Amino acid sequence: MYEIKPVKDKIFDFWSNFSIWFGADFGIAVIWAGALLTPYLSLKQALIVILIGHLLGNAVMSLIAVEGQETGLPTMVLSRGPLGGRGSVLPSILNYLQLIGWTAIMLLVGAKALDAIFPGTYSAWVIILGVLVTAWTLVGPENWRWLEKISVALLGVLSVWLLYVIFSRYSFSELWSKPGEGGLPLLIALDLVIAMPLSWAPTIADYARFAKTKEDAAWGTYLGHLAGSAFCYFLGALSNVAIKQPDPISIIAAYGLGIPAMLIVLVSTLNTTFMDIYSASITWKNVNPRANAKLHVMLVGAVGTILALIFPIDKYEAFLLLIGGAFVPLAAIMITDYFIVRKKYDAGELLSDESIKVSGVIAWIIGFLLYMGLTMESLMGVHVPGLSSIGNQIGASIPVFVTSAVLYYILDRWLR
Repeated sequence: MYEIKPVKDKIFDFWSNFSIWFGADFGIAVIWAGALLTPYLSLKQALIVILIGHLLGNAVMSLIAVEGQETGLPTMVLSRGPLGGRGSVLPSILNYLQLIGWTAIMLLVGAKALDAIFPGTYSAWVIILGVLVTAWTLVGPENWRWLEKISVALLGVLSVWLLYVIFSRYSFSELWSKPGEGGLPLLIALDLVIAMPLSWAPTIADYARFAKTKEDAAWGTYLGHLAGSAFCYFLGALSNVAIKQPDPISIIAAYGLGIPAMLIVLVSTLNTTFMDIYSASITWKNVNPRANAKLHVMLVGAVGTILALIFPIDKYEAFLLLIGGAFVPLAAIMITDYFIVRKKYDAGELLSDESIKVSGVIAWIIGFLLYMGLTMESLMGVHVPGLSSIGNQIGASIPVFVTSAVLYYILDRWLR
């Protein structure tokens, strides 16, 4: 569990993989992301964009899942393929830091939502959630299997109940026929959706490596994330059309959900945040293979909890999203290298690799810089001549992914 050597005990079946990824994006952050689509788009347009975005983005997740299952290696070790051992250190450090940041943000968002249900309890909930999610991480993949399946069953029941509450108060046909207000290009809306599955790129193989077969890894990841994330995107879009509230905490208050809302927030926060903590600990072992991963689980959990208590980490969410753009080009070159250039990895060679592979590093850096140029204005308010106008029209995820993949392929052929 805490090693980066190839996994020998393949214990995750289809439903184990499905459960992990259903829970990964079933939560408040994704409801909020879905609410960004409306009322600019109609509910019908939003649903189409949500489905297309997930169908495309989840394909990337599934391909990385196959890499993990076939090699038994975690994601950042797999990045040694195109980058080399030393070349993978900087992306690994960025991933470690962003996962600490996202741990803090998920604890903060979960605690704020619970505080909206039980006022005056924010700090207590941060500590409770921090302790619970760290403990959840430490129980290991053998126990994740049944914990995740129980949580998915609970979230499934609560989802049906939540839809019942909404449709008992609002006419679906009326909401469905309501036109969009405009102001959000469809390609930008699509980019907002694709960004969610791509944001998981540096963590996917950390879990897929435990899958029994590559079909379990690929389809469990694909369909689990599709069901959980697409539902929450649609729920956010639907709620913003119905009650004009893009903030999930305001949505909870408006619906008066009470205890069921508490269960949704609690379980979804645990499901998502334990993955941030575990992947951070495994990522650090790619930087320092001698590191104690269990110690880093507790360290990341503690630092995330402290940041959520004393630091306005949510004000730096745009910065974390910008840093997360490093993993769009990384996913592109990893998939290109594994499925097109090399077609197979030797796990022993990757683990002993101490090189810097120039073609991969150059393609990754250029892709990352392109992503920052395309998104700098929307995320940080800084205009980049020539790139900001393009990014504001077509987004960043698709052009960066395609550019990075093609550039890496060309450079690899040229510099080989």
